[in-house]
This record gives sequence, C-alpha cells and structure tokens, in this order.
Amino acid sequence: MNKQELIDILENLECSTESLSYDNGYEQGVYDSLSYVILLDEPKKVVVPKFVAEWIEYAKKKGDSLIDSFNPWDLYGAEYIDATRWIDNNQETFALAWVNGYEVEKEPLYHVLLSDKGATNIGYTFLNLAGTIDFTICKEKVDTLTENQIKAIDERYWPFAVKVE
Repeated sequence: MNKQELIDILENLECSTESLSYDNGYEQGVYDSLSYVILLDEPKKVVVPKFVAEWIEYAKKKGDSLIDSFNPWDLYGAEYIDATRWIDNNQETFALAWVNGYEVEKEPLYHVLLSDKGATNIGYTFLNLAGTIDFTICKEKVDTLTENQIKAIDERYWPFAVKVE
C-alpha cells in the first residue's frame, strides 16, 4: 500500500454507530486508522558492501551531495577506486541506499578446522577467535571467523578455511 492509498482509505473511514459515547467512537477510529498505517509500505533498505556503506557515511559527513558522491575517486582519490567501480555498476542501488538507508552486506563466515573427527576420531582442532589453536568435541563450539580475521592471524590458515552455511 502506498501513501495515497492510505489517505483514500482514511478519508473514507466511517465511525461505528454502535458506540453510544464519543470516546468509544474516537478510540475505534484511532484503532482503525492504525490498523491501516501498519500496512503502509516503507522504503526497503538495500544491501551494500561494507566499503560502500563507509563511503556513504564519509561523503554525508563531508557534506557531499548525492550527485557528487557517485564519483568517490574524483572527489578523494584512488583510495576509493573500489567504491567508484561498485557505484558505476550499481547506480540505482547506490541512490536508494543514499536516500532510504541501507544494510551492510554480511561477510561470509568460516571455520578453520585443522583436524576433525575423521582424522582423530575424538574431536575438532580449530583456529579460535584469539588466534590460537583450540580443541572441542562439539563442532557447534568451533569459532567462526571472517576472511580478514583469518588472514590477520596468519595467511597460511586461509587454505584450511571452510565456509559456514
């Protein structure tokens, strides 16, 4: 339902004649109105990568306009080349994110299993959030990490990363 449809419905709402008091009729009218407002469509937030969300926040903080923000590289240099490329390929999504807000794309999560039940028949040896090797017998307790977290600990662990579904 859009805004005009809601206005049309509210303009044609009839107050219940079963009510003997003004207060009851008023309360019923407010209740009926709210039940339609709940159906009103809100702009949907689009999903953007983290670097685009950071660019939007930075550009707004600097007071850049939407039209200027389409060219991050032109405004602030090569540091923003990834944002410029993404915006060039997703102009409508970028404009919607700027105007209606956005959600940041969730980074994929990984387990870094160094051995599992198949090898030890006891439990799981894994890389934990602290960057140390840990052990558990319950796979649900194996830490999940992002690609950046794994590579920050040691890039040699990356080949052992298994994407978490």
